[in-house]
Amino acid sequence: MTHTIQARNVSEALYLAKQGIEATGVQVQTRNGPVLEFPTPVVTTYTHSRERALFYPERDANPFFHLMEAFWMLAGRNDVKWINQFNGRINTYSDDGVSFHGAYGYRWRNWFGKDQLKLAMHRLTTYPNDRRTVVSMWDANHDLVTTNDGKDYPCNTQIFFQVRDETLNMTVVNRSNDMIWGAYGANAVHMSVLLEYMAQMLGLQVGHYVQFSNNLHAYVEVLDKLQGMQPQYSNYELVDDSIVLYQPPNLVDDSTTFDQELELFMHDGSSDHEYRNRYIAETAVPMYQAWQQWKGKDKEGAFFTAMCIEDKAWRKACTEWFERRL
Repeated sequence: MTHTIQARNVSEALYLAKQGIEATGVQVQTRNGPVLEFPTPVVTTYTHSRERALFYPERDANPFFHLMEAFWMLAGRNDVKWINQFNGRINTYSDDGVSFHGAYGYRWRNWFGKDQLKLAMHRLTTYPNDRRTVVSMWDANHDLVTTNDGKDYPCNTQIFFQVRDETLNMTVVNRSNDMIWGAYGANAVHMSVLLEYMAQMLGLQVGHYVQFSNNLHAYVEVLDKLQGMQPQYSNYELVDDSIVLYQPPNLVDDSTTFDQELELFMHDGSSDHEYRNRYIAETAVPMYQAWQQWKGKDKEGAFFTAMCIEDKAWRKACTEWFERRL
């Protein structure tokens, strides 16, 4: 038996999961405090996973951290230093303060001595209707251990890709999922960016994203902060009193240069490079620069730069995050 959630996007999924866990959740004591957990595994299906920004003020999600961590993962990184810029506490999850043992991107692209994403692309373009395209993040040699001392073991363990009707679908398997910070927060961004990257690198449509959470839970103290949260089902803006859905720009314009341009962006976040992939130039770069201005106490400059972000959903999420602090 499983609990199922059918959602358009992450905003709707978070609201539905909150309703579900408050109705059926069982309280359990953990090493980090009491949690409510679903009594059965939970399967969440997203039909529009590219609508990945959260706008709930009660949740107060950091959009800069969410998207930058997704790019950090696509680049195959595991270093603390780069991502620590956007989340000053993330270093506490590293065992040595230098790198992360369970970093998803590093496991996708480096951990096993091969780039699993490139191998997955090869399989998906070589074998029609393939059912063996599995990307692994769990390594039994290093993760299925007898001690319980490490801070950072992969929560997401496998990813399955499948092409049907020129559309790429993805299923992610998760052993233990924090509902608020993980499943319907950072994970929804990381994995939906991965799905979009893979699809557009292959010239395919972005299909459905399914998240299987073996243990989906929420810390009681954090869940309490979401009281009064009203449902949001779409990323939209009002134009002349009419609702107009945001149409997110494509992540990948040029598959032959995207990985190299991602490396350029990761180096310094500069706008000086001539990017052929517009999303890096017009969304990632201004988000990176707005964050640097904000951290440098140039709040007016940060807000102005954030208003230049091309992806309207991230623009809205970033400016609202600033406004809540002003």
